[in-house]
Amino acid sequence: MTQKYSVLLLATLVLQARGVFSDESAEASPAEPQHSVQVPQFAPYAVPEAALWEQFVGTMEPLWKRSRASKQDQNEDRYDGEWAVEEVVELAGVAGDKALVVKSEARHHAISARLDKPLDPAQNGVVLQYEVKLQNTLNCGGAYAKLLTSPMTGEFSDSTPYTIMFGPDKCGESKLHMIYRHLNPVTGNYTEHHLQKAPVPPTDSLTHLYTLVIGTNNSFVISIDGVEKKTGSLLEDFEPPVNPAREIDDPRDSKPVDWVDDEQVPDSSATKPEDWDEDAPAMVLDEDAAKPEKWLEDEPLMVKDPAAVKPEDWDDDEDGDWAPPMVANPRCADADGCGPWKRPLKRNADYKGPWSPPLIDNPAYKGKWAPRRIANPGYFEDLAVYKLAKIDAIGFELWTMQSGITFDNIYVGDNVETAERIAKNVWKPKHDTEVALREARNPRPVEKTKSKLDGVLELFKVRVGDISASVADFYGRVRHEGIVEAVRQDRSGAIAVVMAVGGLVWLAWNLVALARFIVGLASPAPPAPVAATNAPNASPDATASTSARTSASYSAAVKRKTKKSS
Repeated sequence: MTQKYSVLLLATLVLQARGVFSDESAEASPAEPQHSVQVPQFAPYAVPEAALWEQFVGTMEPLWKRSRASKQDQNEDRYDGEWAVEEVVELAGVAGDKALVVKSEARHHAISARLDKPLDPAQNGVVLQYEVKLQNTLNCGGAYAKLLTSPMTGEFSDSTPYTIMFGPDKCGESKLHMIYRHLNPVTGNYTEHHLQKAPVPPTDSLTHLYTLVIGTNNSFVISIDGVEKKTGSLLEDFEPPVNPAREIDDPRDSKPVDWVDDEQVPDSSATKPEDWDEDAPAMVLDEDAAKPEKWLEDEPLMVKDPAAVKPEDWDDDEDGDWAPPMVANPRCADADGCGPWKRPLKRNADYKGPWSPPLIDNPAYKGKWAPRRIANPGYFEDLAVYKLAKIDAIGFELWTMQSGITFDNIYVGDNVETAERIAKNVWKPKHDTEVALREARNPRPVEKTKSKLDGVLELFKVRVGDISASVADFYGRVRHEGIVEAVRQDRSGAIAVVMAVGGLVWLAWNLVALARFIVGLASPAPPAPVAATNAPNASPDATASTSARTSASYSAAVKRKTKKSS
């Protein structure tokens, strides 16, 4: 029965999924625009006093340089992904507008550019703002920027020191990175500090604007499309915290051998009470119970089927002595039960179980031991964290499974008002035009009432898409970095592989069950099965004997028919 239900569920999911996917395909097909959309023509926008203002009006070089860093102990380029400065193709909100575009799939990409002038966060803070557009559906890839620490030397790579890393990323789930590196004045080493509870970035094909503002009071503000999504403090909202604890546990201290940290111990003076019966059973017969009035003690649970007839082709010599199948006793249908009545069990009020002495306060208890606290030799207090390392370049160092990630209108500076003017005069007209183009291309379909099963199937499709993306990304990492490094860097991808294998096994099992179910429908029906009953106190021996006799008779008949047909 369980197998049949599983088969029916699988068939229902398949039929419903076909409907969902076909409907969505119809809805997603481009429709004729209801009206024309006026697309503005690109015009350069002047931004004075910026450390960098990039609209990609010219060629990629010489300002933007692809990384030529080599793989460790190899001569081939580590970053083999291609870049280009070209006009946007998908939902172009500004005619003639060029941008920096990722051109390769399943590749490492790295490119950097020097700032027009170095930026010192200690003076007026930092403002980083840039546009990201996903021209292709992104399943796994990064779109974050790095503000590189001065002086930037050598080929740009993942080991190049950076001051701030900020921007969206997606592999399975979408997230927004915000990381800053702080110089530890005691050790002289830099430590990464990651934003906790970061906002979730959008992943559609529109151009979105990402803004980070770090103030000279250690504050930060993260905005997406001009809307504040996260505000906080560099001192409080990052992990690990910048300033270490004043005191730490003494690593040389250890718990004394004679230290007693058991709060309670068994009472050694306690004795088991004389009336404590450890052998008393937990359950006893209910002496107050009475046999129901309609209990038929002389009636068996199962009787021979009076309507059964011995088959004409039954051969006693080959098939054995024929006996009619057993069916439920019809007289038991309206009765409280049939067969011998047995008194039920109830909990024994005198049951106490094994005796153990009670616990008392331990007179030798000294409390929970903890190592003594000492002054932290690595302690420091920096209340001006915003004074980060100077910046003299910006870079994009990414791994992506999809091409078409587009960057444009990059502003690096320290003026919040300038960033707001760029958002108002450059990004917003572009974004609004893209929204109008999308609505003209895909007019909203007439809403239809969806069943609960439709919702479940849509969620199922989304989860399958996420798992597929994670598996594809994990496979790409395995090809380029090896299985060990792939598992270390992308545990969610490894889990997705396990889930995918498990799903395929489940699907195969259900397909086999479906085939067996269909074959079973096409096969001749066996003799009437033995009916079961839920009447209490049924005799297991009688039921087992009846089932065995019926099974043997049916098997013999099948062998006889097979023999005659051959």
